[in-house]
Amino acid sequence: MNPRQTELGYRRAAVENASSVGLVIMMYDLLVNDLRQAGKAIETGDVDTRSTALKHAFLVLQQLQGSLNWEKGGDAAKRLSDFYTVLRARIWEAHVKKDHQILEEQIRLLIDVRQAWAQVDPASSPSAVSSDQPARTADDEKNPSCWTA
Repeated sequence: MNPRQTELGYRRAAVENASSVGLVIMMYDLLVNDLRQAGKAIETGDVDTRSTALKHAFLVLQQLQGSLNWEKGGDAAKRLSDFYTVLRARIWEAHVKKDHQILEEQIRLLIDVRQAWAQVDPASSPSAVSSDQPARTADDEKNPSCWTA
């Protein structure tokens, strides 16, 4: 088994054993990682990496927003939906303007909200977001989750 397969195995096990809150936290970690990759790509002029990272970020946002439980979530679901909508617009703006500072602002906001999720269920909080997380591949996206937040 190569290191990449081992990492994917650990990730798969973490997802399978995570609570709903844990899954949301994992999605936030993915989103922050995507935005960090895109920010670095903007700084280096790497259009392909920037586009790939932001495309994945938009997919993660779509999953987060689409999994909101409107019946049980009430006002919190509405506020999160609004947050995701603004976040999407700001990420698009950063992409168009090639402005990594806009992405940095969004990362700070995401980390704040992620910490709030971790307080909801501290036991479900996976390791904190790190800037040295490896990039995902298309293989990581083949098995979408079916959870709701």
